[in-house]
Amino acid sequence: MGELDTRGGLASKRWVRVCVPLCLIAIGILVRMAAFGSAPAGFNQDEAFAGYETWSLLTYGVDSWGYPWPCYFVSWGSGMNVLESYLAIPFLALLGCTETALRLPQLLCACLSLPVLYDLLRRMISRRAALIGLGLLAISPWHILLSRWGLESNLAPAFLLFGFYFLVRGLEDGRFLLASAAAYGLSLYAYAINWVVVPLTLCTCGIYLLACGRRFRMGHLLGAVGILFVLALPLILFVLVNLGVIGEIVTPWLSVPELAAMRDGEMSLANLLSPAAWQELAEVVFLQRDGLIWNGVGGFGLFYPLSLPFQLLGAARLVRGAVKSLRARTYSWQVLVLVWAGCGVVVSLLVANLNITKANSLHLCTLIFITAGLDGMVELCRRARRMGWLPPLTAAAYTCCFLAFAGIYFTSYQEKIGVAFRQGVGEAVAFLREQEFARVYVDGSVYYSQILFYDQTPHRVYRETVEYGNYPAAFLEVEGFGRYVFGIDYGALEEGCAYLVPVEQGAAFSGDGWQTRQFEGYLVAWRK
Repeated sequence: MGELDTRGGLASKRWVRVCVPLCLIAIGILVRMAAFGSAPAGFNQDEAFAGYETWSLLTYGVDSWGYPWPCYFVSWGSGMNVLESYLAIPFLALLGCTETALRLPQLLCACLSLPVLYDLLRRMISRRAALIGLGLLAISPWHILLSRWGLESNLAPAFLLFGFYFLVRGLEDGRFLLASAAAYGLSLYAYAINWVVVPLTLCTCGIYLLACGRRFRMGHLLGAVGILFVLALPLILFVLVNLGVIGEIVTPWLSVPELAAMRDGEMSLANLLSPAAWQELAEVVFLQRDGLIWNGVGGFGLFYPLSLPFQLLGAARLVRGAVKSLRARTYSWQVLVLVWAGCGVVVSLLVANLNITKANSLHLCTLIFITAGLDGMVELCRRARRMGWLPPLTAAAYTCCFLAFAGIYFTSYQEKIGVAFRQGVGEAVAFLREQEFARVYVDGSVYYSQILFYDQTPHRVYRETVEYGNYPAAFLEVEGFGRYVFGIDYGALEEGCAYLVPVEQGAAFSGDGWQTRQFEGYLVAWRK
């Protein structure tokens, strides 16, 4: 147990130990499963490309660029993480090429994170703190949002949590270090930012553990290092390929591709001294916002605005505990959490145009800070009996925030996110698949990845017919493939062709002979 451990009281009761955690986990699972697949409405362009890569691998054994089982997708030109697509393969095999199938890995990892976080906090702090942290994660707007759609980088927090959890367990039983290495290794395939976060965190933690006298069996340590190295090796080769050190590697069972272009300008050491970078970090960490609709709902933030004072209090408690253990050269979990958070801060500062997704290595640390702050408040109120009203009032405030968030998320928010995620495109493409139009002109508001996914364009057709307008580039502009042409000249509409356009453009097809079918925010128009 850590410094914040508390004994006695409600936490000693059996019903709290068993029933309350189960109830909180059930609440977290239910709110993540409710209307799953249809909320968020529509399908984001990134998850659509991840879905097409999944379908292509499942159907043809190659990705959209023809690489067998790549360690990193070329996709847009500058690449895409592969873990989401690989985990989704069995679900697409069972359920078909659907949004729900592609989103299921996110749901399962998010739901598994609930009991893992509870046990982590129970081991590090106390049962009471574990209940607080579990309840906070169960109703967290950030965690609920990321669990419900298939952005590949949304898997990163779960695997970082799993890696840290088994690292803490490994301090008691070295065999868990093997699981920690596996989880951290897989996290590298969830988000490229982890290529910096993970080694920086593990190296710093390793130095600290050695300094405070922690020792491990050589077999466990070498095994963990070996697992991490084996998992990281394809990505090490990938970096060497794209730096021009070695040529690309293509085998039937693994490919290390060369990208059309690198996004190497997105990270810079100069950002560490940039006031703008620090401002972006403060907005994400403290104000809990980035202006992106898929990362936030209204003013609810990541963990609700009322968490800020507890976040600061908890950080102060962890710093105090860490300083005490460092002076005594003894182990404390506080140091490990602060190392994780510190490495996340450094890497987040390096990233240009920081947002909530790019800073996702930080958010679980923030949750632990809030948990420690809330736990400290409860302990203070327990000792000062006149303040016994504060914990239930705080719990009621969080409950009201959660109910308000859920009420908005499942109603008005879906209308807004449906616009951002091009709701209706899937149904429109399903309709077009049944028609025999020679050409289909697609409005510029629709991403070609969405057409690929919904049309299930055969790999060979795509590779043999795709035309790029800006090759090579980090984000390739596709002018067309197969019968699809991207971009519409509304002043020169053709007969015998179909047009996929937003409903706002419907007036262009109101003349004699035009037929239309509307699908949510989009319509298909044609004239024969």
